[in-house]
Amino acid sequence: MKINHPLVKGEIKEIQPKIFCTLIDDDYDRAMLFCRYQELYESPYKQFRGKNFTWAEFMRYYKNDHKANTFTYPYDWCGYNIPSKIVSQGLLTFSKGEWTQYDEIMSDIWYSCENYPLRFEKPRTKWYLIGASSKDLKTLDHEIAHGLYYTNRKYKQDCDALISKISKKHYNLLKKALIKMGYADDKKIIDDEIQAFMSTGLYRDFNGDEIKPYTEAFIANFKKYKK
Repeated sequence: MKINHPLVKGEIKEIQPKIFCTLIDDDYDRAMLFCRYQELYESPYKQFRGKNFTWAEFMRYYKNDHKANTFTYPYDWCGYNIPSKIVSQGLLTFSKGEWTQYDEIMSDIWYSCENYPLRFEKPRTKWYLIGASSKDLKTLDHEIAHGLYYTNRKYKQDCDALISKISKKHYNLLKKALIKMGYADDKKIIDDEIQAFMSTGLYRDFNGDEIKPYTEAFIANFKKYKK
């Protein structure tokens, strides 16, 4: 499916089984499309996570929290990942408040993925939506790892087993770094981010020397499942 809207240009494709990728090369357009849905899903801010909120409320709070002179979200984040149930929840939630053209585009994306030709099995299976630039393959792999963790039970089990082998000291080091980067202090979210960063060679965002020994097994596991 092509996205050919005055605000957003891109395309959607099933990049892995049950994982749909929204490829948008413009960082601002991609961020504005995904922002409210991503924050609804796993925002570190309790007043926004799982809640109905407006753009003005979030943008001002985010700007002040980051002690910035402007809204830097499109520069701070480059990839996005949302379960299908959160897309549905977001469309329902935001329709009761501030509904924008970005929500209209997301509604079209949801419809396209939910009614994908190979998705007429019963009962309907869950799917995952990711967003990235076609020019940023590392981030794309990172988001695919999130999708696999949600849609592939065996992949999640293997990742959880690898996470359990990380020492408490190094797990806490990773957790502290992720929270500092802006992720929520929630074990499910932290574990998901650990596997995604470790599986795609982005561990260098942390203390590389201490963390590197764990990465080989994560990367090998990711390559086994990525088609």
